Amino acid sequence: MIKNKFGIKMLILAILLVSMAFVPAVSASFEKTNEQQMPEEVKEWIEKNTVDEETKIWRAKQTEQWMQNHTVNVTSTTTYKYYNGQLEIKEVYTSKDPENKAKVNDFTKISKIPISAKDKITILNGESFTLEEGNEKVIVTEKTVVITSQTDPYPWWDYGYQYPQWTWSEDNDQYAREDPINLAWEYTNLNTVKSVILDQGWKDNIFEYTYYVSDPVNGWIEDDGVATDEERYLGGYHTRLFELNNGDVVGGAHHDDPFPHEADEFETAEDVVAEFFDGNVNNWWVLYDHRELDNEVGTPNSEPWNDGEATCIYKVGS
Repeated sequence: MIKNKFGIKMLILAILLVSMAFVPAVSASFEKTNEQQMPEEVKEWIEKNTVDEETKIWRAKQTEQWMQNHTVNVTSTTTYKYYNGQLEIKEVYTSKDPENKAKVNDFTKISKIPISAKDKITILNGESFTLEEGNEKVIVTEKTVVITSQTDPYPWWDYGYQYPQWTWSEDNDQYAREDPINLAWEYTNLNTVKSVILDQGWKDNIFEYTYYVSDPVNGWIEDDGVATDEERYLGGYHTRLFELNNGDVVGGAHHDDPFPHEADEFETAEDVVAEFFDGNVNNWWVLYDHRELDNEVGTPNSEPWNDGEATCIYKVGS
């Protein structure tokens, strides 16, 4: 009887060892199958647009130099005012350079958010603000910003990038760098991309501050925004979409905090939007973190963080 138990144990052990030996082979086979499923058109697109390391280094240096040449130290004066059922947030950049070599003319951003009166909200730097008629609060900080003019857009196309890297706010023909681009769609159009996102319950015609991207043919292109909620009083996901002159669509996806509606996530938001297109391989092929754009923001693995690599989504069969 003891002998039989030993024999059974040995048999079970042998089966387990054989099973373990097959696991890597099955995984490798699965990965290979996935690779083989990639449409030829996507493979060809990847090969055509692959950039060598020398070019990557060169264009990153060009980008860094251009940004340095357009960097300005400013005093930021942000005024919060509640009146007529809306919160007005007005931020003004004033150059700290006595000679104002960058010619920054009090760059101003104004947002008006319709919101019912509440006791308090949290605003810049964790300070509180009471929503009462006529209440006003001013916060002054120092910032380093990148600002350029309408006639001097950042020329990403001259440096060999496939897509713009940044969104920009505008005031009196001045443009200030804002959030990174982290999504791109190939062989489709803005309306198609937008419809897929709206089908997931997101909203159109939302509250947002208008941002732009520079384009080599069409100049400054205005965004078309979608979000999980029109106002996002409690925060929410928000993506600004742009259609370039060649038909490519790019997006800046992020998560807004409740107030003052500043981005507190990039990477998570990028994946949230990309997953709307993933899984439907007959129509879309998603390449996560595929295209290097050298537009990192923040500290790795600590939101708000953008890793500088855009997810590319290819429209299959187009």
